[in-house]
Amino acid sequence: MNPNVVSEDYLLLQKGIMEEQSKIKERIEAELQLEIKKDDLNLDIPVLPQLPSTPVPANLYKEAVITISTFLKDQSKEIEDSLIQVVSDLKDEQLVDWVKASIKFDTEYFHNFAQNNALAPWLPHFIAEQAIRPFLQLISSKCVSFIQDVHVMGTCPCCGEPPRLAKLENKGQKILYCPRCETQWEQKRLSCVHCGNDNHENLFYIGVQEDETSKIEVCKSCRNYIKLIDTKKTFLKKQAGLLDLETLHLDFVAQEEGYGDESH
Repeated sequence: MNPNVVSEDYLLLQKGIMEEQSKIKERIEAELQLEIKKDDLNLDIPVLPQLPSTPVPANLYKEAVITISTFLKDQSKEIEDSLIQVVSDLKDEQLVDWVKASIKFDTEYFHNFAQNNALAPWLPHFIAEQAIRPFLQLISSKCVSFIQDVHVMGTCPCCGEPPRLAKLENKGQKILYCPRCETQWEQKRLSCVHCGNDNHENLFYIGVQEDETSKIEVCKSCRNYIKLIDTKKTFLKKQAGLLDLETLHLDFVAQEEGYGDESH
């Protein structure tokens, strides 16, 4: 399979969005003054749902939504002219709903919003997701010192996203890397990230001939998988979201073989 299943234009678009997200993160970090203490947390549950107050204030989230929307509109003439007005008119209650629906991956909510506002079906959810990532990445940055102590199975210890990407470091460590919040945490090398199975006879690997830097780790027990990036063979440091896109061909291969949860 050709590993270049994502067009260069789309990758460039995503890189531009990530640059905007970095700027958003800098702005909200200065305003939020977010502090997360390990002693306040249950270490058997991801961090995000435990936070006592919302880490995504409506006013700051609206700024992020408008920023991402404006960037997209500037990049594509196909996006409806009404987009900027629609997002500018969002009320605080709607923004709270957007945050909740984004975190829960509620596609039906955003599909209905798109229909009610004459927008492309994919657009509101895409914008909501891209706008919330800087907030999730800020939360992640506040948890670096203790994230390895958060013991959850089958989810990111910070945001709760199902794991789908890992890096194999030079010394053989398997570092899980969340495309949503950019959290990194180490996991036992020979074990399934989804069910914890560590019987090596139930774990195997699928490679793609045209791709020497990545492969798929598959678990026979839970029939799930994760994409592995070998950092010894690639010297460029990239954000998890970009790596996730660049290895999309591996998702296709795994799902064609009957592995994985297609709902994410």
